[in-house]
Amino acid sequence: MNSSPPNNAIIQSILDLDVYKINMMYAARKFYPTTMVRYELIIRSNESLIDLKAPIQKEINKLHEYKFTQVELDYLSSHAPYLEDDFLDYLPEFEFKPQQQVRLDNSDSQKNLRISISGLWHETILYETMIMSIVSEIRNRIRWFDIPYHQPIDVLEAKIRGLRNSLAQRNITNFKFSEMGTRRRFSANLQRSIIDYLATNASDLMLGTSNYHFAKEFNLTPIGTVAHEWFMAHQQLTQPVNSQQMALDRWLEAFDGQLGIALTDTIGIDAFLADFSLERANAYQGVRHDSGDPFIWGDKILAHYHSLGIDPKSKLLLFSDGLNFDKALDICEYFADRANISFGIGTFLANDMGDWHGKQGKYQPLSMVIKMVECNGSAVAKISDEPEKALCEDPAFLTQLKQEFKVTVT
Repeated sequence: MNSSPPNNAIIQSILDLDVYKINMMYAARKFYPTTMVRYELIIRSNESLIDLKAPIQKEINKLHEYKFTQVELDYLSSHAPYLEDDFLDYLPEFEFKPQQQVRLDNSDSQKNLRISISGLWHETILYETMIMSIVSEIRNRIRWFDIPYHQPIDVLEAKIRGLRNSLAQRNITNFKFSEMGTRRRFSANLQRSIIDYLATNASDLMLGTSNYHFAKEFNLTPIGTVAHEWFMAHQQLTQPVNSQQMALDRWLEAFDGQLGIALTDTIGIDAFLADFSLERANAYQGVRHDSGDPFIWGDKILAHYHSLGIDPKSKLLLFSDGLNFDKALDICEYFADRANISFGIGTFLANDMGDWHGKQGKYQPLSMVIKMVECNGSAVAKISDEPEKALCEDPAFLTQLKQEFKVTVT
């Protein structure tokens, strides 16, 4: 971008990551301190990053310099009281060891850059958000440096104006969102500017941010619970067919019932509901949608609550699957007066250049994920409510998992 904000570092601090990574780090260390895992970068965009390997490697190696400061520990202690003292006492000892834990090479299958992260679960879990942020920003600094700094802010201003007009015209009063753009942001400094703008101009609609660093900087509520990897790892920590139940129960145990938003699509919504018993449905404050049709999903969730004798209005439905404001408002209207709803919105806020065109054509954010692929030396899987989001390196294990959970998607 053409402007140079105050801190030009790609990773602003060790807290420049998603809240739920530290939550899961705590739970992994508490219950599974010797568990070994492997994560892989998967680039979905039709764009090669092989020529960016050296600068990406250089930035990843810098993570060795990042440590938890006393100020950051005090912040976690006050804003995440569910983190026990034993864990907070451990954090000053924590260090990234990228030269041992992270490997970059060329992927034969993808014909693209491969990034593989391996090691103890609680020692490698924080890499995901940071490495995705690094990959995205290096790519944009080199290939999209000519985008004016005001461009995404102009786009955001127009979006907020349009949002307020739509809310008024459609008489929608149940719309609230959290900013969740860290992993696929254009840059750290743009994310800062966007959060600053939202906190100033949309504070009545914004619940908080999933980024600990910016939550601390702007005095916002840090938002985050759990991710797919928690459920995926349990496929190799118990019998696969029991993995979802164990993951749900261990999460409640780790946080004494706090952070009780259950992610529903690691296997799929139907398999999830089969494991979401009355006891679990009562214990969890709500559920999160991250793939598949949100309307069908929500109807199934509400029917399940009703079948258990639970008033859906006492629970929260959180939507976080590739949302924009228009889609979110449609969901608001559909579930109005039927349930409490909220939204996590990421790339649409943190990496949208509107109709900007450069020498390479129209700007598009890089589509990528980093997912756990192995736990204790064996494959794990995400089946999802969308077949194209399914992930597993072992076709035989994926078939077994689908059979055990009676999943019929291909």
